[in-house]
Amino acid sequence: MNRIKHGNVNKWTATKPGQVIEFASSKPRHVKFEITANSNIEIWVADNQKMSDAVLVGTSNGKTEIQYTAPATTYVQIKAEKSADVFVNIPDLDQAVESTDNPSFTSIEPRVNNSTEFDRMMAFMKHNETQRNAQLEAERAVLRAEVAKIKAVQADEAIIEAEEAQAEDAGETPE
Repeated sequence: MNRIKHGNVNKWTATKPGQVIEFASSKPRHVKFEITANSNIEIWVADNQKMSDAVLVGTSNGKTEIQYTAPATTYVQIKAEKSADVFVNIPDLDQAVESTDNPSFTSIEPRVNNSTEFDRMMAFMKHNETQRNAQLEAERAVLRAEVAKIKAVQADEAIIEAEEAQAEDAGETPE
């Protein structure tokens, strides 16, 4: 089974075999178009309207799509039998945007989701965060108290050792 998709038939225009089609451009561009015919066709591309130095880019006996990149204006000639019906679909693909020096005051920001489910989840997250912070602060307070006890014990031991060392130097015997 042969399937052919043509899209909008109003975009297809009849052309005579041997007619030259101009793809005007002042800069490099990508050229894309479709051709359908009821006979064998040849598609030639050149950089001048006289088609000297033309290059064969395709042959077909039905529907075909042609794509090529051109450095500037190019000319296309479709060669077919004189009695052939040839139709082309040349969409306007030139999407060049001229740069302007006008400042742009827009920025792309993520869209804010204001659904009730989103608000509910955010409330749960904030509640969990406050509980976690309170628990961490309580654990830190317990650790600070233990560190203070250890430092107090170490200080007491250091004082006792210093007193014993003084007593030995003085010739006293510790009790």
